[in-house]
Amino acid sequence: MTFSTNTILKLITILTCLFLAFNCKSSYNKRNTVNLIRQPYLQNAFKDSISILWITNKGKKAIVKYGTSKVLDKVAHGFITKDSLKLRNTVSIKGLERGKKYYYAIYTDDKRLASGEDYFFKTESAEKNASFSFYAMGDIGEPINKGGFPEITSWQIHNLKKHPDFGLGLGDIIYPDGKSAFADAYLFKPMESILKNIPFYPALGNHDWHVNPDINFATEWKLPNNEHYYSFDYNNAHFIALDTRSGKMYDQENQIEWFENDLKNAQGKYDWIFVYFHHNGITCTYKPEYKAVVDMYPLFTKYNVDLVLNGHAHTYERLMPFDKNGKVMEHYNTPLNEYGDIKDGFIQITTGAGGKLKKDWNPGQCDKNIVAATAHRGHFTLINIKGRQLKLKAIASIGGAVLDSLVINK
Repeated sequence: MTFSTNTILKLITILTCLFLAFNCKSSYNKRNTVNLIRQPYLQNAFKDSISILWITNKGKKAIVKYGTSKVLDKVAHGFITKDSLKLRNTVSIKGLERGKKYYYAIYTDDKRLASGEDYFFKTESAEKNASFSFYAMGDIGEPINKGGFPEITSWQIHNLKKHPDFGLGLGDIIYPDGKSAFADAYLFKPMESILKNIPFYPALGNHDWHVNPDINFATEWKLPNNEHYYSFDYNNAHFIALDTRSGKMYDQENQIEWFENDLKNAQGKYDWIFVYFHHNGITCTYKPEYKAVVDMYPLFTKYNVDLVLNGHAHTYERLMPFDKNGKVMEHYNTPLNEYGDIKDGFIQITTGAGGKLKKDWNPGQCDKNIVAATAHRGHFTLINIKGRQLKLKAIASIGGAVLDSLVINK
């Protein structure tokens, strides 16, 4: 069978029209259907409440169905706010039972967007001195095509035998700067396996300050106080996040006044006090000492801070216990992996290689003789609290080897 040239041209025209019509219809449907742009992530998980956030392309109603079994028999309604071309869905749930595991599913405009056994959260136990754990890491959201590895660290946390109850972000959450435009590709997508079921509390770093954090950082997160500096409690521990900006404190006078008042109010109420931020104080890493941090040492010792956690240097460094002057305490002037009460002193740890490693540097001999342990690998730090005992491990992102361990028995 043969076809004339005109017949062939007509057939090509018809097929082209059908192809274009199908694709136009497909594109139209996609634009006019609610689509999930960012997987849910957990914020403000305090005792009997939690907030769940996710991003869609459109929608008017944000809904979460949840329950203590896989039968989701409870419903919570939230709101949607416009963020550039994206829509941020936020649902806050209150009146939760303490010490329970809840499963959840997210809906926008009655369309279920995510659910399943990996979508869950846990509430804080009501039992006094119940054990809990958290992870800490800084310098996270480095683009994968530039050698970053946030997805590897995230997967290592995801594969722990027991999920941590929450995580701390020690600044430089998104590289090369804290633009919201980079957030999904460089942070939320690589870390989605843990952000959907482990609440995360980040602090600001200098790269996050490359752009206005009140437009970017505060848009992405839902944190207490003014989000630059805030605190929260978990069981018998108190956590304080500070904003060291670019090595000089953000809004220094007001922040330091707030910090000291917060520490005062915490005295005698908790067995543990943790302070975390981005920049280091005294160090043997490749970073300089930041005076604004060293100037807080007297507050750390006066108000019984146990651990100070920071990022900034893309490596791991645990220092011997310091006194208020930044001197190694007389009784702790040799590297140890176990301590009792450290009165009038604190331990400072740099754990800044959650997604970025300083490749052209190796820990060397330090003439200050202040280092208890160091490890130059991508990692996160895992801390377990059981009553008045603390167990810490620095865990390699690749392979999961334990790079350092610490025990404190009060």
